[in-house]
Amino acid sequence: MTIVYEILKESWYIYLDVAIYMLFGFFIAGILYVFFKADKIKQYLGTGKVRPVILSALFGIPIPLCSCGVVPVAAGLKKQGANNGAALSFMIATPESGVDSIAISWAMLDPIMTIIRPVAGFITAISTGIVQNFFGTDDALDKKKIVKETGG
Repeated sequence: MTIVYEILKESWYIYLDVAIYMLFGFFIAGILYVFFKADKIKQYLGTGKVRPVILSALFGIPIPLCSCGVVPVAAGLKKQGANNGAALSFMIATPESGVDSIAISWAMLDPIMTIIRPVAGFITAISTGIVQNFFGTDDALDKKKIVKETGG
């Protein structure tokens, strides 16, 4: 029974550590919702298969969000009309190329790795988003198919 208690206690401590980053992510998502209208996000990140992916990766580079804080922001972009590949590209590029991660890379690794890490993250984000847009499934089509099959 003590092991279960210890697991729950440590899980709670991890939750407390991550909570501030999640709140910051919600704050950034709120700012994006207020200042960037859904029609503009749809226009730039919703149509096309390659351009929205590159734009969302570029848009995510300067935002200092960690892996936890980027989730609510990407969900907000998706709700405002960004396609799947653009949201996925944003989720990968943002934590990999943030100012905080670059500073940690500089402190823990050499300058060459400090440059290679965000570049590799950017390339990974773009390639993953493009693959998602070309080979992934569309959520809206899946929902329509499920409704049609269930008769609802």
